[in-house]
Amino acid sequence: MEFATTGSVRLGYVRALLDYLDNHPNATSATLASELEQRLQDHSLNERIPVPLWSEMMAKAIACSGDEFLPLKLAREINPKHWGVFSYAAMTCKNLAEVASMLVRYETVIDEANDTRMVLLEDRVGLQWIPRMEDLHPALMQVSVASWVVFARRHTGRRDLVADVDFSFDAPADTRPFRELFGGNVRFAQSTTQLLFPKEYLQIPITYHDPESHHILVSQLMQQAANLKQPGELHSHIKRLIVEQLSSGRCTLENVAAAMMIPARTLQYQLEQSGTRFRELLDATRAELARHYLLDPDMSLVDVAFLLGFSEQSPFTKAFKRWTGETPGEFRKRNSH
Repeated sequence: MEFATTGSVRLGYVRALLDYLDNHPNATSATLASELEQRLQDHSLNERIPVPLWSEMMAKAIACSGDEFLPLKLAREINPKHWGVFSYAAMTCKNLAEVASMLVRYETVIDEANDTRMVLLEDRVGLQWIPRMEDLHPALMQVSVASWVVFARRHTGRRDLVADVDFSFDAPADTRPFRELFGGNVRFAQSTTQLLFPKEYLQIPITYHDPESHHILVSQLMQQAANLKQPGELHSHIKRLIVEQLSSGRCTLENVAAAMMIPARTLQYQLEQSGTRFRELLDATRAELARHYLLDPDMSLVDVAFLLGFSEQSPFTKAFKRWTGETPGEFRKRNSH
């Protein structure tokens, strides 16, 4: 599977975690909440933060609280303000089939940690959590999957709904909280994370169904989803400018922003919204070009270093090893024919 390298999550998830800590004070919650707030300062202007940062925050919250079941507890307390337009659009759906369809199409509006896929399995339906990124904390899938179940019960008025669930991570020492939340069989160390429930559930009506409001809200949701696709075009444009400026040795955020005729702070803000930073794009572009140049046996390492904007071969060698885990010479030898 090919994983994405960047992605973002709606800031509402982080606010949900902070609200949970406020509502369940203990010896560590105040300190942890203060630390998380501090971590958000660089992203205070954004509605989204990078997925890896959210993963790191969840890991920190679990470690500091000593509560390995915090993700499940957090899922129970997520409310419409945390999911924003997505939540209100889902609340006005006709039935759970419409909600599931929205989840498949628009969950990236909430977070880009995963894609949701719906599959039909004889008399059951499977909602699958397909990760977009590597090395994310299992807490993220726990929060997402548990949130789906909590939402379905809350907005159908059916507290009796149960689901079997498969998780791709190993079983914890105590699996009882998982069984209590989902109500069905819970399996761990499976190939796919998924919820499994009877097909009949799809026809269960949503309590607050409102066709007119739903149409308006879905239109807003479609616009938000469209906006999330734009970072790919932004990144491509910036990478082209980086390539143009590299050999001059003056490839900086400020110079790229000037070429785009926007303030450097605006470019930095746009990149942070898309889940990355200028330095990450610069390194990724240099690494890609370096591999290409090194395949040409007639090009010296000094020439490659110069074309990538390095004044000497030594810093290029160190950078290439940081990017790839091997030296330029080792890469060239391994790929020689």
